[in-house]
Amino acid sequence: MKKLGFGLMRLPQTNPEDRSSVDLEKTKAMIDKYMDAGFTYFDTAYVYHGGNSEKAFGGRREGDHSKDCSDHR
Repeated sequence: MKKLGFGLMRLPQTNPEDRSSVDLEKTKAMIDKYMDAGFTYFDTAYVYHGGNSEKAFGGRREGDHSKDCSDHR
């Protein structure tokens, strides 16, 4: 079993001066590549990118992949 976590604390930004900005297209491509490699563990929190890391992840991934993460305890 592969184990690797994808941290959403530092995502590509559209404006380097604005920590709350997130480049959604680059983020989606990164998440797709990670999940296509068989990984499913993500680390996110409401404080990352001023709350926008969860929005970028949730808004882009909903319905794209299985939500069953029961094997990641």
